[in-house]
Amino acid sequence: MKAKSFAALMGIALLGYATSAGAFVIQAQLTGDIRLDNPDNLIVDVTITVNETTETALWVIDINSTAHPGIKLDEFYFNLGGSANDYTFTAFNPIDWAVNTPASVQGAGGTTFIFETLDPSGPPDASDVTNSQNLSFTMTYNGDLTASLFLTAPSATSNDAGSGQLGAHLQSLTTTGNCGSSTNCSDSGFAFGNYESKTTPTEIPEPMSLALLGMGLVGIGLARRRRSG
Repeated sequence: MKAKSFAALMGIALLGYATSAGAFVIQAQLTGDIRLDNPDNLIVDVTITVNETTETALWVIDINSTAHPGIKLDEFYFNLGGSANDYTFTAFNPIDWAVNTPASVQGAGGTTFIFETLDPSGPPDASDVTNSQNLSFTMTYNGDLTASLFLTAPSATSNDAGSGQLGAHLQSLTTTGNCGSSTNCSDSGFAFGNYESKTTPTEIPEPMSLALLGMGLVGIGLARRRRSG
């Protein structure tokens, strides 16, 4: 094989490899509360960025309930496929939050979830998660962390508050203007959501892939230089 042909083929092969390392992003939006005596206008956005090479996922829970200026997250709940023992959770922000399993669900009318994220009782007290303070953490899976573990996770169903693969119990809510015709409105509520609301596959090159990408470009460049010489 001629040198220029070999260089061109090598460059193309390396380019193909370089873009194969990927990730995917799953987004969901939790909304609520549908009950008459619980405030509505609850919005919680969740973004999960999964690294398929390291089998890790970065979770970001972002409360965007502007109708409730004093809102606080009590607990965040979620379900996943596979065994609960294959998941570990680290790098919480704010620090001192934690994930427990099985969940002890509060404020959702008798439903169950596999995992709960919360500020454990007793000191040290973790910072509140609010409209201006997100909650984030890293999840590691002992296996192949695929999109199906999220999208086919079981749905939790309450007696009266709704259903979903994710849930959030929210406190310090504003009752005025958020309770319809209720005359006995609570200052807490529950929001539900599903992973499949927004799912966006994407390609995020890893450092090694970026290096290979550079090598591929060099190979193609050499082939073109020799062809034009």
